[in-house]
Amino acid sequence: MPLKGNNVVANVHCKKTKTWARLVKVHLNQAGKKASRRISRAKKSAAAAPRPSAGQIRPIIRCMTNKYNTKQRLGRGFSLQELKSAGISKKAAVLKGISVDHRRVNKSAESVALNAARLREYSGKVVTFKAKASKEAAVVAQLKGAIMPIPKVAARTRSRVITADEKKGGVFRAMRIGRADARQVGKRQKIADQKAAEAALKAAKN
Repeated sequence: MPLKGNNVVANVHCKKTKTWARLVKVHLNQAGKKASRRISRAKKSAAAAPRPSAGQIRPIIRCMTNKYNTKQRLGRGFSLQELKSAGISKKAAVLKGISVDHRRVNKSAESVALNAARLREYSGKVVTFKAKASKEAAVVAQLKGAIMPIPKVAARTRSRVITADEKKGGVFRAMRIGRADARQVGKRQKIADQKAAEAALKAAKN
């Protein structure tokens, strides 16, 4: 039933024209692309061997803006201040597979200490070879995945075991008693002061 008044007559042309068919793209090669990406990753990893497949080690930084600065992620590269604190030169860092970002500036001493400790730990674990030592390099297994990933902190903590004494007491009753005690503090204090004054007056008369 049409609406009352001078309304526009609905005239929607929902037709699959040649233009629509030309603009729409259907991705039917997802399985093939998945396989080709896996093969490409394997080739890239083999070409980089015995270096780690993930590339260079990167610093731990805070995300931008006040909304995300509680989260940590891997940054572009270590700052020159962090390299100096760890006792590593810029040239040595490149040879050891350490990513360097000369534009980064540290805003706190905590970030410098954190990444300097990260560099020192990495320097103690890293194994370097000479350019001609191909036999030694072939023996070493290539590291797969991220280099020294950020440790994940558990969002939830396990609840402690409830004791037998806690099971006996009612939580709801204890909450109500606590609320009543907090509400009656002033009245009870006033009554106690009056009783103390009366007792002092009786003692003075006697």
